[in-house]
Amino acid sequence: MINTILERLKKVKDFRQNQSKRHEIWVVLSIIALSILTGNISYKQIEMFSNNN
Repeated sequence: MINTILERLKKVKDFRQNQSKRHEIWVVLSIIALSILTGNISYKQIEMFSNNN
C-alpha cells in the first residue's frame, strides 16, 4: 500500500520555481502526509515532525 502511495506522489507535477526546489515534491508531500497521519496538523507541528524524522 505504501509503495502505491509513493508511486502516486512521484507523479505529482512540481509547480514550484526552480530556485525554491530543495527537495523533490514527492518527498515533501510524503512528509506532510505522514505528519498529518500521526496527528500533526499545524504548520509548526509538521515542521517539528520533519525535523525530528
